[in-house]
Amino acid sequence: MDIPLLMSGNFGELRNDHFHSGLDFKTQGVTGFPVKAVKEGYVSRIGVSPYGFGRAVYISHPDGTTSVYGHLDHFAPKIEAAVRDSQYLRESFTVNLIFTPGAFPVRQGETVAYSGNTGGSGGPHLHFELRDTRTEKVFDALPFFRGYVKDKTPPEIRGIMLFPQPGKGVAEGGTANAEFAIIKNKTGGCEFAENRTITAWGSLGAGIKAYDRMDGTTNIYGVKEIVFKVDGVEIFHSLLDGFFFDETRYINSFIDWNEWKNKRSFFMKSFIEPGNKLDVYRFARLNGIFSISEERPYDCRYELTDAYGNTTVFNFTILGVKSAIPEAREKSAFLAFDRDNSVSDKGISLEIPTGSLYSSISTDFRIYESSYPYSPVYELGERAPLHRYCPVSLDVTKDTYPDKSKYGIVMLADGKQTWIGGKYEDGKIRSKIRELGSYTVLVDNVPPSISPLKPLRWAKNRKIAFRITDDLSGIESWRGTLNGRFALFEYDAKSASLFCNFDAKRMKSGQNALHLTVTDGAGNVSEYDSVLNW
Repeated sequence: MDIPLLMSGNFGELRNDHFHSGLDFKTQGVTGFPVKAVKEGYVSRIGVSPYGFGRAVYISHPDGTTSVYGHLDHFAPKIEAAVRDSQYLRESFTVNLIFTPGAFPVRQGETVAYSGNTGGSGGPHLHFELRDTRTEKVFDALPFFRGYVKDKTPPEIRGIMLFPQPGKGVAEGGTANAEFAIIKNKTGGCEFAENRTITAWGSLGAGIKAYDRMDGTTNIYGVKEIVFKVDGVEIFHSLLDGFFFDETRYINSFIDWNEWKNKRSFFMKSFIEPGNKLDVYRFARLNGIFSISEERPYDCRYELTDAYGNTTVFNFTILGVKSAIPEAREKSAFLAFDRDNSVSDKGISLEIPTGSLYSSISTDFRIYESSYPYSPVYELGERAPLHRYCPVSLDVTKDTYPDKSKYGIVMLADGKQTWIGGKYEDGKIRSKIRELGSYTVLVDNVPPSISPLKPLRWAKNRKIAFRITDDLSGIESWRGTLNGRFALFEYDAKSASLFCNFDAKRMKSGQNALHLTVTDGAGNVSEYDSVLNW
């Protein structure tokens, strides 16, 4: 873009259930800046969706890379026209279009689109990626922007965490993870917020909470490289410089997942769980697990480095204090990370295929009677992430609702009810889940809400606008017509807005009969009819 390049997000930054796969460039809080091809090539793909990248352009280059530009407001005119034709042909706002090399060739520096705020964007910006065209492995593009983005600011450490291994270690006299806050001191270095001696015994893992900083912004970013040493010996080394998209959910093992879910705080583990296949680990002695086995001080050291080579070092001491190590408590179910697991008991059937767990866990499966009208609460183990979707079946113990298609499994977490859905069959609901935790069965029989936005201005603005919401299963689909013919309604999920702009090529001025249908995830339908004059 022809504006100063300041970043709001970097490659590998930690996000919910995924690593950030590109660079986010600020657009001064507005939309509409021309977005230009970084190299010659051709437009190989266009994506349009209410979610994710929103409007996105993919350009394949002769050197075997593909550049990606996301959250766009609109495309260059020729591309925009082709996309609109495809949307009307398919009668769908959401499209994924593949193009041959001759369809849309582009020169380096040619405008292909305009910056926006579409899809899952949290504000106006441009998301930019570089991928290997053949494998689609995504890699850090920041080295290509060194001439435009300056950075002499090193990473910043916020905390250390010790992870006593179950039945094998203790920290601060206990088996729970021990967290230690870190602050900046008067000299600009790091120190513990409380002046204390850290004690431990047995087998431990370590973790660190840290962010990168950059010149000219107040944003926080992900740390590219982490090295952890004990008594001068390298224990762990990670380098976030590329990954495959089927690896990105391994972030739930890269971090302490419970700390993130409960406190929205990212602690990056300096050890590798056995089911974690993420390819960012350069070295891990004994998988990063170290032993405190002598009553003496152990010198520990973290070295954190960003993409520009700026480094922060933090030294601290763990004092070995011989302690009794309690045995891990036996629980009702043992789930092994390296084999298929099956749980079937009291109305629960759950299959956990090999590759779904990051480590073996001992957990409890329970059933609680509750005020929910159609089933008890099924506790499918203590809350934990699953890497793959796992088939589950729950009994509808109070099977009283006549329309079985409205039943769905609901996850109960964080004070919310999250619709999973499923298919009813012989008194059971079958679906798939990606978390262990608490679930029940509910009915969604309430159709979506359709609220027109300033309808008196529709004709003047040449734009029809609605707010559409749903209280449980979420918006599944929508369809609008004018005079019985398909009309393209665009959906922005984050703002719940649905709108249709006047299209002189496909719509007529004058009186038009508008019909809108909105369907939720349980098949409930709402309709809206009106007559307007463009």
